[in-house]
Amino acid sequence: MTDLRAGSRVKVLAALVAVMFAALTTRLWFLQVLAAEDYQREALDNAVRLVDVPARRGRILDTHGRVLVDSRASHVVTMNREEAGDRKEEILFELSRLLDIPADVLGERLDDTRYYVFSSIPIAIDVPKRVVLYLKEHAREFPGVDVVERPIRTYPEGSLAAHVLGYLGQVSDEKLEDPAFAAYEPGDLVGVSGIESAYEPDLVGIDGVVKYRVNSTGRNLGEIGELDPVPGNDIELTLDLRIQRLAEDGLRAGMIAARSIPDPNTGTNLRANAGAVVVLDPATGAVEAMASYPTFQPSLFTRPISIEEFDRRFNTANTNYPLINRAIQAEYPPGSTYKPWVALSALQRDIVTTDQHYDCPPSWTAPFNEEDPDATQYRFDNWTTRSLGYLNVAEALSLSCDTIFYPMGYEYWSLYFVYAEQEARGVVSREPLQHDLESIGFGRVTNVDLPFEKDGRVPDAEWKSNMHEEYPKGFPDGEWYPGDFVLMTIGQGDTLVTPLQLAAAFAALQNDGRECAPHLLERVVGADGATVRALEPRCKRRMPFKPEYIEYVRNALVNVPRSGTGSGAFLGFPFDRVWVAGKTGTAEVNNRQDYSWFAAMTEAYGERHVIVALVEQGGHGSTTAAPIVRNIIEGIYGLEQSDAVGAEGTD
Repeated sequence: MTDLRAGSRVKVLAALVAVMFAALTTRLWFLQVLAAEDYQREALDNAVRLVDVPARRGRILDTHGRVLVDSRASHVVTMNREEAGDRKEEILFELSRLLDIPADVLGERLDDTRYYVFSSIPIAIDVPKRVVLYLKEHAREFPGVDVVERPIRTYPEGSLAAHVLGYLGQVSDEKLEDPAFAAYEPGDLVGVSGIESAYEPDLVGIDGVVKYRVNSTGRNLGEIGELDPVPGNDIELTLDLRIQRLAEDGLRAGMIAARSIPDPNTGTNLRANAGAVVVLDPATGAVEAMASYPTFQPSLFTRPISIEEFDRRFNTANTNYPLINRAIQAEYPPGSTYKPWVALSALQRDIVTTDQHYDCPPSWTAPFNEEDPDATQYRFDNWTTRSLGYLNVAEALSLSCDTIFYPMGYEYWSLYFVYAEQEARGVVSREPLQHDLESIGFGRVTNVDLPFEKDGRVPDAEWKSNMHEEYPKGFPDGEWYPGDFVLMTIGQGDTLVTPLQLAAAFAALQNDGRECAPHLLERVVGADGATVRALEPRCKRRMPFKPEYIEYVRNALVNVPRSGTGSGAFLGFPFDRVWVAGKTGTAEVNNRQDYSWFAAMTEAYGERHVIVALVEQGGHGSTTAAPIVRNIIEGIYGLEQSDAVGAEGTD
């Protein structure tokens, strides 16, 4: 009985399994045969496409919140060389017709070696709507071509402050290897120079993404999800748009005026081919204006630009290298603008005194060297052939008497430097002049928040010896001589500074010896308007000179624009309304016309400023740079503007 029941159960189970297999087989047959086309159609309609939504790059604002750099949306045509394949030339020809851009220009952009072969390369921006629609409707005819919407930078003030603001460019291979740029991909835009580069992490933002369901033909079947982009922060600068415009307009007008002035040394007019202006707040180190000429249009970098075009526009002597920010990237002999710092050092070390008078003849000859009777006695000329009589140090600064400063340099040699036989006896040379100049800030970067700043040069015996070993033709003699010290005292020889270094030094002089590091950042502002962080002025260092000497030198420079070497450029200036002190400088450069300098300190109506101007091949300091600075001072304080007319050539 039990066996019969067990057999029945096995039969039922076997039947059930058979039915289940039959049902499964029938279902598989239905799915694979009868419903195959329907499911294939649904599968084709279920692809997901991810579309990046670029984050808005932060704006750059001046100190009053006025927009200097912004962004707007633009339709950009991109092309992928790999996907275009053998049809590349044909596609470029058709795109040329549609975009009204020569095919060779498009080809030059497409062949840019900075992009990978598999990258989509931007070849045109601001594409008209009709072209966008045409390319989308005829996508199959343009393999590898796409139209994407991307934000591009806009510049409401044109080229104003171009060197400070900087520009964007494709991220380099070197940066892609940097962990700080781990989130970037080839072809991404990144700050290349200026504030765009210095504050890239704040400005860039985080891209968003939108998910779409699309079919096999690319038809959009609807959005299925999104992640909103996070906009970049705004950067508010210390730059004042009004003062920046005054600096650029003043520099440009002064250089144009200089080109009509004859150069007595060459018999031709001054070339005045390049220059820079810096305006600082001496109390904080805030950069209120920074101008460099020649300048450029940063908007040029919003469109694709090939290496060849870049070199043609920016990297030849004919264009005078307009991308160089001459305020921080160019190094110049400072000429007589160096004398206040040499005077401070000489006073501090009792080489000169404030109450003694010194002869200012047309030339000075180095003393006879008893320890080296065969040595040549060199003569050093003053900037004027007239004898200016006996002057104290303050008057020597006002009239810029070279022949009073030359002996100071020789004293540094006599007191602190030793001959070879003395060195053999264990006597150690000291270089206090170099030490003092470096403590002021010369020979090292100011650490302004801009990339590519140069450090200038305070030459010494070690530097000269090293240069001789490295460049024996350019430096045939590696010995340090008294003449090296002598030339340093008037800002010549191998001494080099940047305009910003000089401005920072004069700011410390006006600020009672307190040095403030120059800076451009005021604060970083979030999308909600809240302050993310603000920059605190860095004013901890002090110049290593007695306060009475700092005051003495500053007061001496008050006479430069009133009765000294800058007086011709300041005729009729209302000194009763605006306090001005300053220093002219004329720097000699091999195979060039003289370079023109003027540095000024001002105060009126509760405002204090330091203004430094440098014009390459601009002649004497009083001829070109001083009128430029006067023009800027008048604009800052609302005085009647004078013409930028060159004054009589003085140092």
